[in-house]
Amino acid sequence: MFSSLIFDWSGTLCDDLTLTLQATNYVIAQYGLPALDREQFRAEFQLPYPVYYSWKTPGVPIEELEDHYRHILNSAEAEPVTILPHAREFLNYCKACGIRCFILSSMDSNAFDRQARDLGVFHYFEGIHTGILNKEAHIHTLIARHKLDPMHTAFIGDMQHDMAAAHCAGVCAIGVLTGYNNASQLCEAQPDLVVPHLGALQSLMQRGCTPSLHDVVQIHGLSFTCHLGATDAERALSQPVQADISIVPPLDFGDMEDDLTRTIDYDVLSRRLVELAQSESTHLLETLAHKLAVCCVSEFGAVEATVQLRKFILPDTDFVSASAHVRG
Repeated sequence: MFSSLIFDWSGTLCDDLTLTLQATNYVIAQYGLPALDREQFRAEFQLPYPVYYSWKTPGVPIEELEDHYRHILNSAEAEPVTILPHAREFLNYCKACGIRCFILSSMDSNAFDRQARDLGVFHYFEGIHTGILNKEAHIHTLIARHKLDPMHTAFIGDMQHDMAAAHCAGVCAIGVLTGYNNASQLCEAQPDLVVPHLGALQSLMQRGCTPSLHDVVQIHGLSFTCHLGATDAERALSQPVQADISIVPPLDFGDMEDDLTRTIDYDVLSRRLVELAQSESTHLLETLAHKLAVCCVSEFGAVEATVQLRKFILPDTDFVSASAHVRG
């Protein structure tokens, strides 16, 4: 499927979330801020990290913050960093298949070198680009320097920033759920593929296929009113409409592990579709159906969405319907 793979480091190949949280709490404690728990940190952390710290500790020079951060990284109390499950096996698979591997990470270069050597994975990578605060800008440099073909390259990462960089470079954006962003956060960045871990991605690549898309969530008979019709007089009145929505979530049901963050919140989705339908008048039922299906994909990360709308307007009929199908 790919001749080259670009990897993020933290949360994609190595598990350093506990260490990052420890270091972040140390940094913000220097400025009298309360410690964050793991879920609070995951919910608010963002890259590039200077943006996060400028919000968290406004007015403090980034060099000063980095000195505090490195104090924990280099201390004897630093939490251990481990390689994520399936990561080493996936790198061995890439090596056996002749897939070129690269690192693109905001991680401090010295810290990365130390971690990669300790974990025994340094030799897997043809090129290493660390200390990169703006991945969207630098990924073009990486691709040009190593003469990569964007059509046969993917960027694998665990955060929205990684997906944005992939889209910016025109390479495949693959999200993994082993790091800093959950499925809902990742899907906001519209990745081409989301996998629970690198082992699942390896299975897909070995089969040479895309993930199974047969698992479906359906909403039946969502009722609302909106201004819809061919004529001004018809649109002046609020028309009753019913919708049936069928969505393929980004993960198969078996990969969700009973975690609410790994699926699409159908309550939030339903309310958003009604809000969108009522936001402006529409001439065609077909147009509204397409607009709602696009929303399911673009705003909620559905892999596919089908929206059927029923309008109760013609005499001697049960209803008139239109269906729209959109794929991500």
